[in-house]
Amino acid sequence: MNKTTIVVAVVPLVIVAGAVVTIAATLGSSSPQVPALATASSTTGIVNAVAIATPAPGAFSRRLDVPASLEPYEAADLYAKISGYVSEVKVDIGSVVSAGDPLIEIAVPEMAESLNMALAMVVAGEARIDAFKAESVAARLGLDSALAQLQRARAEADLHRVTLRRSQELFDAQAIPEQALDEARNRAAIADVSVLISEADVAAAEGEIAGAAANVRVADAEAAVDRAKVAQLRTLMEYAVITAPFDGVITGRFVDRGAFVRSAADGTTLPLLSIAGVGRLRLTMNIPETSVSAIGVGTDVEVIFPAVGGAPVQASISRTAYALDPATRTMRVEVDMDDQGGRLQPGMYAKVVILIDATQGVLTVPSAAIRVSGDDTYVLVVADGVAVEAPVTIGYDDGMRAEIVAGLRGDEHVIVSATSAVAPGVRVEPVPVNRSTDDAQG
Repeated sequence: MNKTTIVVAVVPLVIVAGAVVTIAATLGSSSPQVPALATASSTTGIVNAVAIATPAPGAFSRRLDVPASLEPYEAADLYAKISGYVSEVKVDIGSVVSAGDPLIEIAVPEMAESLNMALAMVVAGEARIDAFKAESVAARLGLDSALAQLQRARAEADLHRVTLRRSQELFDAQAIPEQALDEARNRAAIADVSVLISEADVAAAEGEIAGAAANVRVADAEAAVDRAKVAQLRTLMEYAVITAPFDGVITGRFVDRGAFVRSAADGTTLPLLSIAGVGRLRLTMNIPETSVSAIGVGTDVEVIFPAVGGAPVQASISRTAYALDPATRTMRVEVDMDDQGGRLQPGMYAKVVILIDATQGVLTVPSAAIRVSGDDTYVLVVADGVAVEAPVTIGYDDGMRAEIVAGLRGDEHVIVSATSAVAPGVRVEPVPVNRSTDDAQG
């Protein structure tokens, strides 16, 4: 704490009507303010009493008082994902729930029927796939048979060509009649045609295989669509039961059993329930633009909850919004807090005290010592028993103490009396007064 000396200066006594009138001032040690000292006047003169303070270097910080409010660390409004009638409401306001607990059930019988239909289509699609796969197997067997027939036809054709060549040689040697040669030619021609037919059968069998494979792929695709439809309907059916997204307390209930609710996807804006997390809270406040530069993550704060009483809570800033709200020129700041076993609840009002711009070695004087005349700021100091004007530059003034940026050395006797009769040139005589420095500073 700064050591500040408070004294009283008394001008010479004035004789009024043959009596001695002495003007004195009493400075109470329990009050941080320096009271204005009495002034006695008569037709013959005025006696002024003034308090004197000696500034000294020390620590000085600016106090920022900000209103704040507690908010849930997590909060959510729960909406319906599907349209239907509310069949059951399992909770009410104040209900404590765990993540995954069922809260509301919505009846959607037409969706259940759609799900059964989709399941039947999946079964039918799988049967079609099996049928097409069987056709593919049959086509492959047909191809194998056609290939075997083609191989036999080619072998017979080769045999008939050899027979025709030999018959031609025998006919040339006049060993067989021409009729025998003609018969050999016919058999060879028939064998060649059989080869062509077998090749066509093979091509047809290959086409059947390709067709069967295509049918299987189409059936697979259709079955995939049917399965996706089933999955979609099952997901929507799951939405028929609204569950808690996290551990918390139900803070709002806006629907009753039997009410028809619409899906939020249809544009409805009315939630069914509101839930808030428990255990952790956010203390939110708005810092004015003039103090934003002195605030950051980790800045210490003192929090007072008038509703619950008790000692102030010491905490620190957890996060800032970084950007200011252009409408209010303030920045949102949050402090993470424990709910103290339920003593602190969302919505509670709090007073937050932040000490910022802390400096060391600055001179301060009581705010009452500061005088302003037009654009000039000054204090009155005692020099050789005379009140002398000393221009000063002040920094922050909290109404109790004023920071002296320039103009004083720290060894002056500064007049802190507020009486206007004290002016430069008035002779005064300092008189020490016993008073603690801490009381003088408050």
